[in-house]
Amino acid sequence: MTTLSTSRGHQALAVSIVFTTTATIITAVRIYTRAFLVKQMGADDYVILVSLAFSWIFFGLMVGEVYHGMGEHYTAIPASIFKAQMIYFWASIPIYQTSLISTKMSILLQYKRVFSTPRMRLACWLMIGILAVYGTWTIISAWANCVPLAKFWDPTVPGFCFDKKALWFSNSAIHITTDIAILIYPMPVLKSLHLPKRQKFALMAVFALGGFVLITSILRLSSLLTISNSNDPTYDNVGAATWSAVECNVAIICACLPGTRAFLSKLLPHIFSTRSNGYRSKTTRPSRISRGALTGDGNTQVLASVVGGREHSSEYDHDLEDLSPSGSFHSYAKEPVKESFAGIKVTTNVTQERTSHSNIVINDHLGSTKELVTKHGF
Repeated sequence: MTTLSTSRGHQALAVSIVFTTTATIITAVRIYTRAFLVKQMGADDYVILVSLAFSWIFFGLMVGEVYHGMGEHYTAIPASIFKAQMIYFWASIPIYQTSLISTKMSILLQYKRVFSTPRMRLACWLMIGILAVYGTWTIISAWANCVPLAKFWDPTVPGFCFDKKALWFSNSAIHITTDIAILIYPMPVLKSLHLPKRQKFALMAVFALGGFVLITSILRLSSLLTISNSNDPTYDNVGAATWSAVECNVAIICACLPGTRAFLSKLLPHIFSTRSNGYRSKTTRPSRISRGALTGDGNTQVLASVVGGREHSSEYDHDLEDLSPSGSFHSYAKEPVKESFAGIKVTTNVTQERTSHSNIVINDHLGSTKELVTKHGF
């Protein structure tokens, strides 16, 4: 088959390959960290791999679009090439939706693992359910945009199509709404932690990485308006295709970055080390914890340290832990040394012969003897 490519199409392809490759590298670092350093792969890790796979499929379809006239005016493209380009365009839409939905599902699965209070878990399950329902709709509606399907790439075929502008903008509005919900979901718990402001803001900043996805979703709207009103889809689709690739991969990058700290600590210990000689909270005092005060028996030593403080514990800083608001305790006494997130670490050591002690390196005078309890690393 004859192909046709343009400089506009190649520019879109260049942007896409940069972001897709970057997302792949960051995902590989996350998976290496989870599988070989933390040794604790979770459902969220497997789902992000699904998202990355669909991102690469989207890139492959974008290559097909570019080499079949994307970026060229419709009137300058032979009918056979135009048909092929529109088929690639049609196929890319549900693939884009699947990648984006998978990334959001991965983030929510991370949240479910990290936030352990019943109310937070219930809210997380509710969001997962909503995401599953609307995600199914967006994928099916993108695939079955026209009946019969061939009418999408051949307007002469009898049948009907959904209003593209209404469909695409309603789906985008739902995406932006869920972006906002995912962004603000952890903030009340983080705000309630009794930590110095600098440490609290550091935690909130890591969780707020999703704000970059929200920004790209909003920026994509302009290109979406252009293509939905277009009578020259091969020329006007360049912006929408480019921003769709950017959005998919920025979402993957933001979902994976928090899980890379252990790797960075190993690779660049002087920059990301879990040990430092900086500020240490004023109150550092041992306190007796009786048997049974925490779920599980044995000698439990909790060492919690904050960003910028002198930190103790395991060989690696394992990035994310089970966060609980003040006063919430969960079963963890039987587990080995665990992980930290954004420099906040809780370690648990268990023996059976001695009584329990707790050393807290957090502002004890604020009444917080334990803010973060770790079950899993991420």
